[in-house]
Amino acid sequence: MKEKTKPESRSATTTPPAVKIAIIATYAGLCVGAGYMLALIPNVEIFTMLVFLGGLLFGKAIGSLVGFIASILYFIFNLYGASPIPLLVVQLVAYTVLGFAGGFFNDSSLRKNITRKSQVVLGIIGASFAFGYTIIADLIFSYIMGINFWAWVAQGSIFTGILVVCNAITFSSLLPLILVPLDKHMVAIFSSAVNLK
Repeated sequence: MKEKTKPESRSATTTPPAVKIAIIATYAGLCVGAGYMLALIPNVEIFTMLVFLGGLLFGKAIGSLVGFIASILYFIFNLYGASPIPLLVVQLVAYTVLGFAGGFFNDSSLRKNITRKSQVVLGIIGASFAFGYTIIADLIFSYIMGINFWAWVAQGSIFTGILVVCNAITFSSLLPLILVPLDKHMVAIFSSAVNLK
C-alpha cells in the first residue's frame, strides 16, 4: 500500500532563480519608470513607496536587490544629472536598506491585515525615511559644496516638508491600495510569490 504524500506548502516551494531575476528586473524597472514619471514635480514621488513595497511583496533579499538596482538606475541616469559619488553612495545604501525593511514586514500583520492602525504605521515609516534620508543627503551635499549645513536645511525646509508629507500619504494610502489587490492575484502568477526566499 502506497503511502500518501502531503502536498507541498506554498512557503516550502522553491522559486526558480530565473523567476527571481525576472521579478527583480521587472519590478526595478517599474520603480525607475514611476520615478521618472513624477521627476518634474519637486519632491512629489512614489519611487520610495514602490521600493518599500517590493520588499513587502517579495521579501528581504529581493527587496534589497530591487532597492539597490532601482536606485543605481534612477540616481545615475537622473533627469537632473547623476548624483556626486558620496551622495550616490548614501542613496544606494538608503534604498537598499529600505527594500530590506519592506521585506522585514513580509510575513507581519502589517501586510496581512490592513487596518487604520497599520496605515498609520506605514505613514510613519514613509515620513521617517523621507526625513532621515533628506537630512543625511543634505549633510553630504552641503559638505561637498562647501555650504553651511543649517543654512542649506533652512533653505530647503519647505521642500523637505513636501517630501515628508508626500511619503506619509503614499505609504499610508496608496501602498495599501496597491498591496491588497496584488496579494489576491500573486499566487495565481507565482506559486510561491507571497514568500519568495
